[in-house]
Amino acid sequence: MSEKPQVLIVDDDARVRTMLRRYLAEEGFEVSEAADGVEMRKRFGPRIDLVLLDLMMPGEDGLSLARTIRQTSEVPIIVLTGKGDVIDRVAGLEAGADDYLGKPFHLRELLARIRTVMRRTRPGRPAETPAQPPRRGEPDALLFQGWRL
Repeated sequence: MSEKPQVLIVDDDARVRTMLRRYLAEEGFEVSEAADGVEMRKRFGPRIDLVLLDLMMPGEDGLSLARTIRQTSEVPIIVLTGKGDVIDRVAGLEAGADDYLGKPFHLRELLARIRTVMRRTRPGRPAETPAQPPRRGEPDALLFQGWRL
């Protein structure tokens, strides 16, 4: 059985965190929350598979937090923010975000973006290799993640 993907939500708005936590839990994710950069640093670790990051927070902003994450990790980051100007989107992506979604957003779209980013990146996990059909002369041989059975 596979482990549930772990998502860290970093947003100063408790209502947004609660809404996202409930929705993502229903969709099969484990969810951690942080209201600011200090909490984010406490909860961020190797088990985190994806970060949902707000840009506009008191204290350290999301751009700075994205740069901090990128110094030590390639974990996927999706920025969720009310800042939707082209300059803001470019700044978020240049700071290390893998995707950028403006508020308000639809939960189904966010879920699709999470799945897309995780499918491409899957940090710390081997890339999934589909089972291969048997080669000629090798009945019932399967290739899976570099192993032949």
